[in-house]
Amino acid sequence: MNKKRQSMITSIREGVKALRHPGAFLKQHPRMMYIVFGLLYMVIAYLPHFGLIEFGTMGVFAYIAIYSIVALGLNLLLGFSGLISLSTAGFMGAGALGTGVLIQQGLPFELAAAIAVITAGAIGALIGLFSLKVEGIYLAIATLFVGEILHKIYTQVAIFGGDAIRIGAIKVFGLRELSQISQIDRTYLFILIVAILVLMMIVMHNIVHSKTGRALLAMSRSEHAAQAMGISILRYRLTAFVTATMFAATAGVAYALYFQSVTTAQWTLSASLFIIAMVVVGGYKSIYGTLLGVFIIHGIPELIIKDYLGDVSYIFSGILIIIVIIFYPNGFVYIWYDLKGWMYKVNVKQKIKNLFTKEPTNRGDSQ
Repeated sequence: MNKKRQSMITSIREGVKALRHPGAFLKQHPRMMYIVFGLLYMVIAYLPHFGLIEFGTMGVFAYIAIYSIVALGLNLLLGFSGLISLSTAGFMGAGALGTGVLIQQGLPFELAAAIAVITAGAIGALIGLFSLKVEGIYLAIATLFVGEILHKIYTQVAIFGGDAIRIGAIKVFGLRELSQISQIDRTYLFILIVAILVLMMIVMHNIVHSKTGRALLAMSRSEHAAQAMGISILRYRLTAFVTATMFAATAGVAYALYFQSVTTAQWTLSASLFIIAMVVVGGYKSIYGTLLGVFIIHGIPELIIKDYLGDVSYIFSGILIIIVIIFYPNGFVYIWYDLKGWMYKVNVKQKIKNLFTKEPTNRGDSQ
């Protein structure tokens, strides 16, 4: 009884501390920070109902969430593992088109999504096995061909419906059907997409802060040194490729769920390079950096610049990539770290200055 009482008191104290110092609490509990981020992001779903933004703008934010999922997986592969893939969009298409085809065949959404993601993971495992034989530019070329093969399958195999697959309303978790036509349903679909993003952020966090994450980092720095430490290159290359392809397929599932119509021709090399640009601009080895990169590369051109420059707005992305490569090769997220370091230095200098410029106390005033 005393133990229960003690644990209850401890929980109350922690709750009070969290209310007094929310920033410190969220730093100690990063998973809770992802949940808070998700809840704030979900607020966007209600803004169109108050006339603050249009439903089309909400669709752009849905795109940002979906691209964030696939970019997280690619960051695990590119940033943490030091491996490259030019077939990311192909696996995203596998998730979207696979889910659409299976739903049309009468399967429930959950089962269709699971089959699509697992199939993508299986193909990723084959690439992981093949990657043991090739490295660098040769691995990039090999994955490029995988992406092109997938693209040809999507556009030329009859089961994928030619130009596009129109899914229509989707029943999720055995509840009511949700349709893009209904504005209320679109709100629920947006919330589901953001929930998937938050889940994948937590999964990513768990991976990179585990033994697997440390092994992937060691492998990216030096495979020979990693092998000397007893790290299995086969195991962790497979882990990296399977995880990245499953993240991409999950993003495809989210795409099919929200938009309920999937074009077969959109999963191209250009789309894969677009996703790589998000990771490069945002920041390697950073979850929030990945989200920042997606917002910069897709969000800013769509939400702000496109109104003034039209389709030329994507020149902005190219200029940004050049700037990042020259000045911030690790990504824009590291500007924040540099800024914090600069603020700390200024603060320390100011404290030192105050020590030497402190005015002596006037004895007359103290009497």
